Amino acid sequence: LMELGYPSHYQIIVDRINNTDTMNVNVEMLPEQFSDKVSVLEGREQQLTEALKSLLGIYVKVHLVAPRTIVRSEGKAIRVIDNRKLF
Repeated sequence: LMELGYPSHYQIIVDRINNTDTMNVNVEMLPEQFSDKVSVLEGREQQLTEALKSLLGIYVKVHLVAPRTIVRSEGKAIRVIDNRKLF
């Protein structure tokens, strides 16, 4: 993410829908990256989605979020949320 100009504030959400695992990544934008044009934001999401697919080899849906919306913790950051009900 940092190579593409995004800060290191992100959150990975793993879920299971119809017996298929899904992965969504919420990525915080820098204030200067924020735009009120939907097409600009969608283009940036698509760019990140393609970069992660190329790097990881799996499809990951990227959601850009406003600056400072991902919760900061005093201790270790909670980067992965697993919503799957495995048992």
